[in-house]
Amino acid sequence: ETRPVILWIDEGSPFPTAPCAMTGPAEFLAAPADFDAAELGSKAEEEPLNRGGFAASTAVRDSRAAGAFAAAFSLLLVGAVTFIAAERSAEGPSLARSSDASMLNIATCSAAGEDCRSSKCCTDAGTQCYEQDSEFAMCRPSCIPGPDPTFKNGRPWSCAEIGERTPGQYGCGKPGEDCRASKCCADPGMQCFSKNASWATCKAECIPGGPDLTDLDSTSWSCEELGERAPSTQPWVQEECKSGWDTCTDKRCCKVAGEQCYLQSDYFGECKALNSCNTPGWSCKTVGSRTPAPPPRGGKLAPWVPETCSKENGGCLKSRCCLGMELQCYEKNAGWAQCLRSCEPGRHADDKNASWSCKPLGPRSYGLAVKGSPSLYCFSVIRIQGCEAGLMASQKAKGAGIFACDDSVVLSSDGTTKVGDVPTISFPGAQIVTSIDGTAGNTFLFVNAWNKLMELGTWRQHAFTVKVDPDAVFFPERLRWHMGSYVGQKVFVINCHRGDMIYGALEVYSFAAIEAWSANGKTCNTPNNYGEDKYMTQCMDHLGVARVHDEAVLGDKLCHTFGGCGNGWNAAFHPFKDIGSWDGCWNEATKASA
Repeated sequence: ETRPVILWIDEGSPFPTAPCAMTGPAEFLAAPADFDAAELGSKAEEEPLNRGGFAASTAVRDSRAAGAFAAAFSLLLVGAVTFIAAERSAEGPSLARSSDASMLNIATCSAAGEDCRSSKCCTDAGTQCYEQDSEFAMCRPSCIPGPDPTFKNGRPWSCAEIGERTPGQYGCGKPGEDCRASKCCADPGMQCFSKNASWATCKAECIPGGPDLTDLDSTSWSCEELGERAPSTQPWVQEECKSGWDTCTDKRCCKVAGEQCYLQSDYFGECKALNSCNTPGWSCKTVGSRTPAPPPRGGKLAPWVPETCSKENGGCLKSRCCLGMELQCYEKNAGWAQCLRSCEPGRHADDKNASWSCKPLGPRSYGLAVKGSPSLYCFSVIRIQGCEAGLMASQKAKGAGIFACDDSVVLSSDGTTKVGDVPTISFPGAQIVTSIDGTAGNTFLFVNAWNKLMELGTWRQHAFTVKVDPDAVFFPERLRWHMGSYVGQKVFVINCHRGDMIYGALEVYSFAAIEAWSANGKTCNTPNNYGEDKYMTQCMDHLGVARVHDEAVLGDKLCHTFGGCGNGWNAAFHPFKDIGSWDGCWNEATKASA
């Protein structure tokens, strides 16, 4: 049985909305001045509500009480409507969260995913009914004409507005925001996961019973899923959309995650990465929607992680977390668990044929991201003689360039020198010849450098390995913006349209790409009359590493992509061969970022 709760409002007093569920406009009836609220309350306490209606006969003693009871009944009716609104609001950001929205629309407007052509209004705050075509319309926070890669079919959206936008702010959560109320996520591919009764947020993945390596503490997560995962790229995209050199003006959509159709003219366009359209003569107007990148994995590690989590092959039964790249804590039995790359349930020949459950006990690790995410391992190769050591020492003193990566090393051939107070790592040199395109033929030299890097092994701890020329002005945090959606993938970056290849001032390889080179790089064609960047481009292709076309990652005068050090999206600028010019570019870029 449910007992009535009656809240009287004195005339002229503000309604105390904080403890109540009411959110829409309501007309309140003032109680008679001489009404005895205590009397009505005592009677209501004596005779609870029946499921069929009020037991009002003994609660109402005279006409004044009857009038007051009618007023109370009106309030309860409003409360009942509000209860319905609140129940509906539990499914997502609805009208019940907007103080300006009319409660009357809750029963007639369309919820997310429903066809809103007839209702012409939306229940979710901050959403608008947009037309796809004559056959369908849907409530959404925004709309871009053309196909929507996250929608179930590839028919283009006209984005004609039907009716009025629902007042209020769209309420789906972002990573780091509490999504317990909205039970939905704004970013494609994200899911609202609960940690406990007090906190939930949007993440790509969650392992019940394990910690979150980005969380404030190491306590475990329940990982209960609240609501549905936000839709991401649909299967039809690979069949219908464009990529590479194909014109995208007709389809207005791109196969490759993170790319969008950029126009040269009204008759030709290509799919390009964000902010990478800087080819002279192009309008660079965008058409259609950007194909969502996969939700980012991992994040900057919380301070407790390095001291708590276990290294590769270490025991993790207590910590339930691992340090490194592509590691996870797997259970053997109730008494042992270990940090491994992978684990197959059953008997393990490398463990005396013991049986493993291989149950994951915690999250997968995606590198030692101690300065930012994703984690970067950066290196430069310098000559002992000349200005490069001094140029690198200046960067070291600022904590700039490769020294702002999560870890870094400076290699030198045929001897060592110091960069600041840090000795370089020596590797065998090789003859440098003239390449087939008139530049330095230095493939043998850099193959030796890469072999030394494999020997050092630090690359195994990080999501990306980055080679940076000493005369490049490099900003690691900006590179993270470009590469965040490629963590865990087998990719490398093509940063120049000239020759459709890597330009060596900034080379970016994922963990899986370097793992492939470490295992099978010796099978690549290695002519010394190639520049090292051309060799690595062809070798990565040979090893089946996927290309990511991103010219915006590097502003290079040699590639004709340099538009000034004030470009806030470029992760590096090249070349600046002396300390004065390097500092000038670094200062300009830093000021632009601020």
